[in-house]
Amino acid sequence: MRHCRVSGRTVSVAGGFVMLVSLVCGAGAQEIYRSVDAQGHVTYSDRGASKNAPKTSLQVNEGDAVEAARLAHEQQQLQAQDTLRTKQQASDDKAKAADDRKREQACKNAQTTYYRMMDARRVAQPQRDADGNRVFYSDDEADALRQQAKKAMDSACAN
Repeated sequence: MRHCRVSGRTVSVAGGFVMLVSLVCGAGAQEIYRSVDAQGHVTYSDRGASKNAPKTSLQVNEGDAVEAARLAHEQQQLQAQDTLRTKQQASDDKAKAADDRKREQACKNAQTTYYRMMDARRVAQPQRDADGNRVFYSDDEADALRQQAKKAMDSACAN
């Protein structure tokens, strides 16, 4: 893309217009025609839109290679930062999804424990007596365990 100075403003020239601008711009200051369509788009040409179309002076200023290299390097750095940011976001999303799954599983486990205790008429202790028989909690102890299970479920399932 070349940039030409037209009446004190810099305009970008691209597409099929590059050949025309190369010819017009290559000779230094030249006269060209400037027209504006109904949508406000500005067009420059070597032919006027009408016989009385005013001419515009066009002066070409060659680009600075050092500035172009600096801008290309800056663009490359911005793209690298954007890629890094995208990868970090994907990593964060993956970690959040894993945490969400862990919380959901903890909630389901707490619900299972609570509902199993609520459905049971008697709550058995984890250990057995000397004869291998199950040992059960007293009603007060079982109620206390149910309350603890309810609090654990509420805590695990809170959003």
